[in-house]
Amino acid sequence: MDGILGTHTHQRGIRPFSGDALLIDGQLFSPLLPEGLRDLPSPPRGASEQEKVSYESKFNLRARWRMMRHSPPDGDGATRWRCPFCSGFLRARNFSRTMRRSKTVPLVSVPDGCDRCCNGILTAQAAEMAWWQRITYGTTAWRISMGRRQLVESVNAALKGVFTDLSRGFMRVLGTTKMTVMLGFTLAAFNLDRIRSFRAKHALDERGVPMERPKQSRARRRTGTWSDLIETTSDPPPE
Repeated sequence: MDGILGTHTHQRGIRPFSGDALLIDGQLFSPLLPEGLRDLPSPPRGASEQEKVSYESKFNLRARWRMMRHSPPDGDGATRWRCPFCSGFLRARNFSRTMRRSKTVPLVSVPDGCDRCCNGILTAQAAEMAWWQRITYGTTAWRISMGRRQLVESVNAALKGVFTDLSRGFMRVLGTTKMTVMLGFTLAAFNLDRIRSFRAKHALDERGVPMERPKQSRARRRTGTWSDLIETTSDPPPE
């Protein structure tokens, strides 16, 4: 229940929920969430930084409508939630008590005639919140956290075949202490390899100072070829 929601299609979208809330992308939102913020597209693969920021602006706006967890899971895994207006995420003129909050809290509009933001504390069962996570999907904070996850997965891939293979038979010692020491040396060697690779890529010396790139000289003419052995003349070939 506390992982990082991926970008797979089967994990995204609106899911059925028994309570008075919307379950979208693993997160509970207020039923007053505008229609334009319910089904948001993700940035395409390979999008530029500017394009990602453009997509994330709507996700960041929708995150204000999320419900906040009121209490940790109980013995059965059920959790309790409060709506964004009761949690202080939003203000609305229809709900006079929310207008007493700071002006930095976003002011939103709700349908006319709506005089209640929610029906009180909401209880959600563990089976309904299988994709819940602390960081709301699609936001800028989610992308930063997802980037850290990708770095960790890159390290795992390097330790499973790219740099070395920590599979069965890699360590020839017995005992948890000995295996921990050997693993420490392996990780230290991997860190040194990454440092050398980074320095070589950015042309840095051991102190981290950029080095002068050597000037590329023209390749020398090849010697010992057939043209050196065969005498060339301007006379036409014999008939």
